[in-house]
Amino acid sequence: MNKIIEIPFSIPFYTQRVTEESWEADGFLDFQEGLSWDSRGCGIASLRMVVDGFLQQEGKPSCEGQGAMIHKGLLQEAYKPGVGWIHQGLAKMAEEYGLLAIAHREKNALDIVAEISAGKPCIISVSPRFAGGKPDENGKPYEMGGHLVVAYGCEVDNEGNPVAFLVHHPSCFLDCNWPAHRVSIKEFEASFSGNYIVFQKAEN
Repeated sequence: MNKIIEIPFSIPFYTQRVTEESWEADGFLDFQEGLSWDSRGCGIASLRMVVDGFLQQEGKPSCEGQGAMIHKGLLQEAYKPGVGWIHQGLAKMAEEYGLLAIAHREKNALDIVAEISAGKPCIISVSPRFAGGKPDENGKPYEMGGHLVVAYGCEVDNEGNPVAFLVHHPSCFLDCNWPAHRVSIKEFEASFSGNYIVFQKAEN
């Protein structure tokens, strides 16, 4: 019988989507600025989810809104134009909130299982909508990576091999915002770039 493993605290779901109703509360300068980051905000949305999961566990106030965090990340050069949010930069941003974050490369699904089993959430690099290998609107197959989501749980078989992962998948599209989404190992392995950031509470 398969076993579900989750980190021992809840992680909230946040979207990267910006609307006329949300931009001001999110901390953007205006709606147009918010729209300009609408499709590029997955890294910050994911970081906010993880940070607030740790903060809420301790009864502390939430971190900043999407726009305010993007401004902070830009000042820290955590975003590289034409590339996206830099894993090392996002890890560095987490330090301000009392977290230790480490960016890893060239890893596999078992590595993510090990992190989750140790109670550590991960921001993982995957294809948008876990569509790795599937054709996009132009008929070109989606490559691995390109989008950041939060992995907080997994389903394993009797031998400890991953069957599926539980993730929060943010999006700029309303119907692609998937909190508590179960992704099969087949879709995961077709979409996972091998890169992730793992988070834990920093030791004093």
